Amino acid sequence: MKLAKEAIARPVGQRHHDLEIAEMEVELEEAVNYMGRGPMGLGGDITTLAVHIETAYTHITQNPIAVPPQCWPARRARSRIYPDGHTEYSY
Repeated sequence: MKLAKEAIARPVGQRHHDLEIAEMEVELEEAVNYMGRGPMGLGGDITTLAVHIETAYTHITQNPIAVPPQCWPARRARSRIYPDGHTEYSY
């Protein structure tokens, strides 16, 4: 989970330093967006803004994975943007 938190903290668009992992990030991002799920599964062209992967050595019989989703907090907060540009937030 520590590596997942490091990955989610990486700036959007910054790829992994290992070229092979960076290519995998791009491939997964394109595949996720191709599904057409959209924000919070409501439909649309963009489902994810970025896919970040971190790696660590492990024994072959242990393949841990952690995915920190952003959806949970997004469903518990709302914002209203008015034409004059002012925004109200409610949590």
